[in-house]
Formats: sequence, structure tokens, C-alpha cells
Amino acid sequence: MHAADTPVIGAPDVPPVPTPGPKVPDQPNDALFAGAVPQLQLTITPENIAKLLQDPRTLVPMTMKEVGGATYENCSVKIKGSVGSLRQINQDRPGLSIRTDKVKKTQEFRGIAKFQLNNCAQDNTYLHEQIAGEMARKAGIPASRCTHAFVTLNGKVQGTYVLKEGFNTEFLRYFFKNTTGHLYDGGLHQDIHPNLECDLGDPAEKSRLTELAASLGEPDAAKRIARVGKILDIDAYLRHLVMENIMVHGDGYSYRANNYRVYENVDDGKFVFIMHGMDNVFGVDSWGQSSPRAYIHSSPVNAPLYPGASVTAVSQALWTAKDAPALRERFRQQSFLVYEKVIRPIDWGRRTEQVAAELKSKLQSIDAAEAKSFEQRGKDGAKQVRARMDFVKAQFEDAYRLRSPSGGKAALGNYLWFPSADKGEAKETTVAGKECFYLQANAGGRAELRLALCLGPGRYRLEAKIQHKGIKAGSGDGAKGARLRLSGNVTGATNQTFLGDSPWKSTSLDFTVTDNDPTIIVELPPGVAGELWLDRSSVQLVRLP
Repeated sequence: MHAADTPVIGAPDVPPVPTPGPKVPDQPNDALFAGAVPQLQLTITPENIAKLLQDPRTLVPMTMKEVGGATYENCSVKIKGSVGSLRQINQDRPGLSIRTDKVKKTQEFRGIAKFQLNNCAQDNTYLHEQIAGEMARKAGIPASRCTHAFVTLNGKVQGTYVLKEGFNTEFLRYFFKNTTGHLYDGGLHQDIHPNLECDLGDPAEKSRLTELAASLGEPDAAKRIARVGKILDIDAYLRHLVMENIMVHGDGYSYRANNYRVYENVDDGKFVFIMHGMDNVFGVDSWGQSSPRAYIHSSPVNAPLYPGASVTAVSQALWTAKDAPALRERFRQQSFLVYEKVIRPIDWGRRTEQVAAELKSKLQSIDAAEAKSFEQRGKDGAKQVRARMDFVKAQFEDAYRLRSPSGGKAALGNYLWFPSADKGEAKETTVAGKECFYLQANAGGRAELRLALCLGPGRYRLEAKIQHKGIKAGSGDGAKGARLRLSGNVTGATNQTFLGDSPWKSTSLDFTVTDNDPTIIVELPPGVAGELWLDRSSVQLVRLP
């Protein structure tokens, strides 16, 4: 189960919006990130090309010239990227990480000394990283600013890249008053541990990082959140988690312990997560195709918003602590804070179109064909962003309706249900025009669907329409046939069971939530044979007065 496994239901009042960080005076690089599109000519000698082919991660010398601007000697460059985006220096469109100050300590390019040229191998719109970064920063979450650049390498046109500021002291100044703390790189699929790579600070001084890792493994569940809270800014982490779920940042920390930095804020001694690598977001797979009914592994557009038992160390530590219900309440508060400030008031699809249009205009004098390509890229990007934001808004509005003690309803059919089967099937299908879930199992198999919920305390009714055929009882849990039930700490719920054949029939299940989150389960338990259909459009949750 991943960090975005459960929808937000039953939200509390929205808390005050926190201050995201210090106000930074205008900087020399501000004009660059206001939408400039520099034309960069990169030159790497054959000798250094050979070095990069031998070790893509080694820094080698490079000369960079901005057309119509300055020439920067003695820059340093290495290959960036991982699975899906890695291109060698002798291939088309390698991703590059560039330093202008490695040799010449004061040399800067338009006010920055460290930046990346992302090849957008996993984002055919070239827009995701910029839009996602804007969202994150508006929520007070540290994330790099982006613009675009038109690049040639050794005289060969490589085309448009995303130019993204690097993680250094200048980056930290936008978010923290004190930039003398340790900055750590999470690396490739590495969770928090005492030997994370140190980007800034003394690598030999690891006491605070060691304490962060130890606090996450605190064996006493009653002490864990208090201990973690002394070393990690929990509310800032929860906002980071909220935004990764909203974006469906399938390659980020919350999903894969990947693409993240953590900074030790010297002012309060607490670590803060930095968002990174946001090219594969908004419910789009690596090839740029929306996945409206796919499952979490392809970052679906209908991914839910609330974290269940995440694979990552931080979520595991917090959600398994003794006072996890209070933690879930804090998460809901941060969720609605982000929604009210970042998602509800802004048309992010329109913003995506705006960025694409500005980019097209600025590229026109550089490469007319490249400029024209951003007509379709803008349309595609805006469509993808809108599809995800529409579903995000629908989930939050469901939560608003269900939080009222006087009653409300939420349709659950379009949420991301999780199927599993053994010697059977659990899938989506269409029956007589109805979009349905379908379960089938043989006598020795099983099949089920699950949807985990986050519900505030109260009384609820689950309603659905089900038809079934040839349901034969098994033994044990399957003695009464197929079941609609709830797991978790709820009271008053009586399992609904199904045997034999039945046309479409309404069923309901009343229950009361105290402090734990239930999971809806529709199942053919082990030993039960037959077929069952669940009408997606009929599944709704009702808050009872």
C-alpha cells in the first residue's frame, strides 16, 4: 500500500495558513525564473566526453556560451537522470547537471551557480516540473524554480530543456533564515538513514541525522510522535505529503522514498523535506498518457488523497504510533489548508496554458518548429493538470459534505479501489452500460476489492447495488458466501452476505466510527465460488445525523 491509498473524508475546520519562509529580497536570478528562455551553447572536449562515457557522474570541464550574452569558461558538468530519463552523453538529449563555480568560485550564470538541464524524458509536455514547483512553493513547501532553455551540445541542436535551479545556499535562502544547516540528498530509493549523502554542511557531523533516523524507529509507540516531533517539522512534512498526493508524485518520497532532500533548519533544529523530481506527476504515466482507471503503479489521475500505511519510514513511524488518530487529524488540517490556499482558488490548467504560450512566443525567434510544438504541449499539459485537479476538488468537496454533523453524501465509485485475486479475477468491466467492478473466483480461490477511508467520528451508511451469479458458500469466513463488510475499529456494522443468483439489488451497511479509519471490502472469501458485480455509480457514503 502506498502513501496515497485513502481519500480524505470528514475534514475539520481549516487552520490558519503558515508563513512559508522568510521574504527574500530581489535576487539576480529572479529575471531568469520570470520566464526567460536562454539559448545555451555547450562545448565539451572529446577527452571529457570520453570521461563521461566511462563515468557519467563525474564532473568534467565544459564551456558554456549564452547566445547574445556572456561566455562561461571552466564550468563543470555531469550526466543526471535515472531509470527512464538517463541518457548518455553520446545519445540524444542527455540530462545535465551544471556548476559554474566549481573552478571559478564567484562565477555565476544569471545569478545562479548550480542548475540542471532536464531532458523531460518522462514528460512530453515539458511543463510538469514548473507547474508542480509553483504549486509546492505556494503551499510553503521548498521546491526549485524552473524556466526553459534552448540547448546545443558541441554544435548539435538538442532542443528545449527545463532549466531548474540546484540545491545550494542560494536555493535555501528563499525558505530559511539560516542556511548553515545540513542538506542531505535522499538518493535513489533510499529512505532516511544516518549515511545519506551530505550536499551542504559537515559530512562528519551526523548526530542530528542519526537522531532523525533513530526517532523514526522508536520502538515505544506511545513515545514515537513526541520523539519524532523534536527532530522533524511534522506539519511541514504533512504538507509535503499532501502535495505529493495531490500531484500524484509517483516518483517522490511518499511513494518510493525517491527524489527528495531533507534540510536541517538550524533555527529550530528540525528537518524539513524538499520536493524534487516532479516530471512524472498529475496522474500521467511515463509516456505522457492519462491513466483515469489505472492503479497506483502508473500514477492514476483518480488516486486518492489520504495516506495509509506508506512504504516510507516517516509515514510508517507516524501512522503506527499510539496517537496516530490525532496525527491523522493534523493531516486533515494540513490537507484543507493546502486545498484552500493552493488548489481551490487557482486555475492551474489555465496557468499551464499560459506558461506554454509564453514559451512558444519566446522560442519563435530561436526555432519556429520547436515553438509550434508547444501549441500541442500546452494543450496536453493543461488537459492533464485539469483532469487531476478536477478529481482532487471532487474529493475535497466530498469531504466538506461529509464533515457536517447534520448529514451529507459522497459518491465513492470513482475513487481508486484496490483489487486482488488468487485463482480468480478482480477487475473493472461494463454491464448493460453500467461501469462495474467484477469479482470471480473458483472454489479454491478468492477475489476482493478494497477502499480505505478516513472518517471523522460519527454515524455513516454505505450504500451500493450488487448483482451476483452462482455464489457457493465455502467454510470459515466464506460460510455465508460473498460479503460486503468493513474492517477497522467501527461499531454497529453487520456484514452483508450474498449466495446463489440475484439481479441488481440495493444493499446498505450502517456503522459508527470512533477513532480509527475503516476499509470497505467487497469479497469472495477463500473457498467461495461464483461471480459478483458492483455498480460503481451506486456506491455512496452517507453521513447520518
